[in-house]
Amino acid sequence: MLDWLEEHQLPCLFKAIFGVRCPVCGFQTAILALLRGDWITSLNAWSPLLPLMVFLILATLRICGLKKITAGTLKSFGFVCLIIILISYLLQLSVNNI
Repeated sequence: MLDWLEEHQLPCLFKAIFGVRCPVCGFQTAILALLRGDWITSLNAWSPLLPLMVFLILATLRICGLKKITAGTLKSFGFVCLIIILISYLLQLSVNNI
């Protein structure tokens, strides 16, 4: 199943239209590597994956009714994830242009 998914990854429309990588380029590859158990390849493909996974786990726990995770905490961590994704994207763009 993973082999089929790897062969049928969706192309990046942002890259096709604008000619540069989008902020989430590498996400599909990172998820597939993670499903295979290859953490290092996964984080190399898309480095913000780990903070995003933590955010998704916290959001799931909040939805399931864990009261210790407040809405403010979830919003703050979501904002931090967004900043990490943007910083990672800007670093990718600057490295690729050098």
